[in-house]
Formats: sequence, structure tokens, C-alpha cells
Amino acid sequence: MAEVPVQTPVVTFQPDGSKIHNVSGHKFKAVLLPQPCFCSQCHKFIYGIGKQGYQCQLCDKVVHKKCHADVAALCTCAPQVTSSGSPESPLLEAQPNIHNFSASFYTLPTFCGHCGYLLYGCVKQGVRCAGCHVNVHHRCQEKATQNCSS
Repeated sequence: MAEVPVQTPVVTFQPDGSKIHNVSGHKFKAVLLPQPCFCSQCHKFIYGIGKQGYQCQLCDKVVHKKCHADVAALCTCAPQVTSSGSPESPLLEAQPNIHNFSASFYTLPTFCGHCGYLLYGCVKQGVRCAGCHVNVHHRCQEKATQNCSS
């Protein structure tokens, strides 16, 4: 996982009056979470009334409002500028420790290691990495951090 020093969030205002907090390539926006969720930064439960957390508009990562400024991991979906000056998608680059995901069936409530939402369904609700055992939704496997910690 590419990390940069923790930086001060840059806030931009949208035409609808909402704020976007730019941190490490993430574009966090305050959201009302429709189901139980865990913070991707501190791994604690997110709860409350109203808009409980911030969600990245690019990679769907969810964090507490108090944790968004501490995110040091670069957004995996934000275009990165290479030395040639042209933007390049980090998902297309070859990385040494790519996850080895395979479909998995969960008998107990399990939460996604990327977006924090509950993995739900009847069969093969998500995918699990054979190396580091992280569980993610099918829709999150391309957005999940590409560096496997195995």
C-alpha cells in the first residue's frame, strides 16, 4: 500500500452545498450509512445519528469523521501522475504482492475489509485472499489495496 505523510485535508465546496475533503487522493464526502459499517482507518464500528462517516467518492472507502484526516494510504482509484506527466491508473500497474482472491461462503456475519459494509447474501457473499485472509465484496476486489500483506 502506497503511503504518504499525513496531510491537512483540502476542503472544496460543491454546487449543491456539500463539502469534499481531499486527503491522499481520496475525495471524502459525509454520508448517511444505510447499514452497519466499520471504519477502514481505525477498524472500529461507525454509529450515530445523521451522517455518521465519510465515504471516498472514488474507491468507496468509509471512515469516521474524526479519522478522515489521518488517512495516509493513497486512493487506489485516483489517477496518479507519472514521471512522464500523464495520468495513469494505479490499478493497471503491475504490483509485486497482488491479492489472490477466491469466492468464499461465510456462515457468520463478516464485514468487508475495504468498504466496511456487511457481506450479505445466500451463497459466496464475497471473496477472500488466500495469502492475507482479507474478506471483501466482489465489487470491492478491484478497489481493494493491491499490496497483499502475506
